[in-house]
Amino acid sequence: MKKLLFIIFIILQIEDLSGQQDFSFVFLPDTHLQPDSMIEAKFKMVARVIKDHNPDFVIAGGDMIYTARNLDEKQSETLFDFMDDKLRELEVPIHYVVGNHECVGIRAESGMAISNPYFGKQMFELRYGSRFKSFTNSGWKFFLLDGIEILEKERNYTTGVDSLQIEWIKNELHGINRHTPIVIVIHSPLINPLAVKSSGEKLLSENAETVLNLFKEYNLRVVLQGHNHVYMNLFFEGVYYISGGSTLYREIQDPYNDGFIYIKISDNLEKIRFVHTDLEN
Repeated sequence: MKKLLFIIFIILQIEDLSGQQDFSFVFLPDTHLQPDSMIEAKFKMVARVIKDHNPDFVIAGGDMIYTARNLDEKQSETLFDFMDDKLRELEVPIHYVVGNHECVGIRAESGMAISNPYFGKQMFELRYGSRFKSFTNSGWKFFLLDGIEILEKERNYTTGVDSLQIEWIKNELHGINRHTPIVIVIHSPLINPLAVKSSGEKLLSENAETVLNLFKEYNLRVVLQGHNHVYMNLFFEGVYYISGGSTLYREIQDPYNDGFIYIKISDNLEKIRFVHTDLEN
């Protein structure tokens, strides 16, 4: 009987791994797209470099536009349309993460009422789906989280993962194999790369420890984050914490942080590379 159970276990493990094929993807945060000739020219070059890498998909890591925070719904819709037009140049499927600049009309100068059906993240969700979601690719599970909390009274925002997402993560994890490789994607950093060089910066964001502890008994492999426009590759306790830099147009070149993240999954192992978009072209 024990021998039979062992054989069944092995068969289940083989079946679980059989769907895992090699693939690659790009993590692209903080493009800050807006109608501007220099910004458009820079993104055209970035799109060409991404296409040269031939990824299976792209994860847009938030702050893809600049900025809907002080715009009304009509102005924001125009800006999102502009972003969509530019991202179509990548010619691959795109998964979207919400950033602070996608939060429509949260600044008082926008003139938008909080009751407006497009206020905050509602326009983002209408266009790109839920502000937090998951998907699976070749046996890898991706959690796309919302790290932005809108402060309606202050007409501003802060960072953190709300309690609704915490419960959702618990439910999502309950149904997956503990050996399944997991990637977390969030715009605002769980681990702040700026804290590496400044003691005045807070290392962990609000409830980052709570979020990461949910994955403690699972096979968390990579955490992808944006927001600070800084590239960081930190490997700690078997997990890569990657801050994705930024490809936004700068008048002064930033050779260390100007680029995007390219990840190749081969034989179920991740190979991570920062692609410098100011140096390669």
